[in-house]
Amino acid sequence: MQRSYESDEEAALDLYNSNPNDVRYKMLKHRVKKKFYNNLFLINYQKLKIKSYVQSEQECHLLLHHANLFLKQSDYKLAEINARKIINIANEYDFTSFKIAALEILLFCSSESGAFKSFKKYKQELDELMLRKSYEREGVSLFQLIKIKLNKSVKSRREYLPQLEKDVAKLEMLWQKSKTFDSFNAYYKGYIWYNELIGNFSKIVELTVLSEKLLEAGEVCRQRFDASYNKYVLVYAHLKAAKYEKGLLYAEKYFNEFNQNSNNWFAYLENYHLLAVHSQKYELASILLDKVFSNSFYNKISPVAKERWQLYQAYLSIIDGNLYVKKVSNPYLISLPEYSKDKQGFNVAILILQFFYFLQKQDVEALLYRIESLKKYVHTHLKDSFSLRSKLFLKLLILAVTEDFEPESCRKKGLKHYEKLRDTPAPGDAYAEIEIVPYEHLWNLILTMLQKRY
Repeated sequence: MQRSYESDEEAALDLYNSNPNDVRYKMLKHRVKKKFYNNLFLINYQKLKIKSYVQSEQECHLLLHHANLFLKQSDYKLAEINARKIINIANEYDFTSFKIAALEILLFCSSESGAFKSFKKYKQELDELMLRKSYEREGVSLFQLIKIKLNKSVKSRREYLPQLEKDVAKLEMLWQKSKTFDSFNAYYKGYIWYNELIGNFSKIVELTVLSEKLLEAGEVCRQRFDASYNKYVLVYAHLKAAKYEKGLLYAEKYFNEFNQNSNNWFAYLENYHLLAVHSQKYELASILLDKVFSNSFYNKISPVAKERWQLYQAYLSIIDGNLYVKKVSNPYLISLPEYSKDKQGFNVAILILQFFYFLQKQDVEALLYRIESLKKYVHTHLKDSFSLRSKLFLKLLILAVTEDFEPESCRKKGLKHYEKLRDTPAPGDAYAEIEIVPYEHLWNLILTMLQKRY
């Protein structure tokens, strides 16, 4: 009977009444590992739930292995047959490296058999492909370097932005020269990252639409292109570009293409929900929240993702408690520190939520205490230009308290901040605090609440 073990110590003790340093245990582990690696050649990838291009990639590895074995046996006919199979697959899936490997085999076979015409043909194809491969390799290497630099601190990303613009332009040039999928993918992702960082989401919309056209024209490999990701980015970019109506059309159109039992579905629903909220379609936003919390897969998403959904739920209950009547139990309302690194991107959203909580309770004493925290937060964390919208809105909240919640006074004295807020575009994602509800809508809601209650 097979048994599984949690550690080497447990296995060694059970099998040999010894420890992992026992030579018998080490030899057994070596034999099992060797058998495991040998059996990898026998895996039926069609039975695994992996994408077709990954299956084809593994098939190319196997065919290449066979072709090289036949070469060693001087069986050039069988080597050629396997090489041509690789080329057929490589052409379909745009596998540059496999096609090069197959052409090298065909070139060798032609040389050995004295087939001059074939040799000349394969050499020309190989020379052209090697040049394209050099451009592809340069593009992929540059993309990998970009990825490393963007994984650093916010300060490093900001300093890198001027160079990133040049690097992305170079990625486009390398793609145009190579015309391979890997070079396009490097440019596609690099372009999205750059425009996301500078907040130019209209450009991202243009790229996602262009990508669909390139797929239709056969200029980009459809089998390898992540169509779901492109649809996700398309909806996300419409949200960030404030093109809400069109974004909602796309969100509804592609909604059923995402598997409900996946993290991708929840990520897609976040953008869909925020599009509904930002376009003030609160009934739709409520319906989408119900879909999220009734999905059994919700329990499997990350704690951070759950916290975001709890925030969205809390905000919708603030906007219209009658519309969304589910009980909101939010751990951030009272106990959250004034600044929390693990909540970066949502700190302001949480501070605003706390403010609304006390405003709805008409707890003036708590609100007076909160404005000191807000002033400290503005002074400490909202110094840069990319924080201007958050800074302006927090100043409006402070104003509401200092004006004793008098609606007309708040409206009049807050007009300057409000107009500046309205004229200030949202910054790029490299630095922005997320606006779950547009600050303009929240200020109008506060004025309405003050008109009714004070």
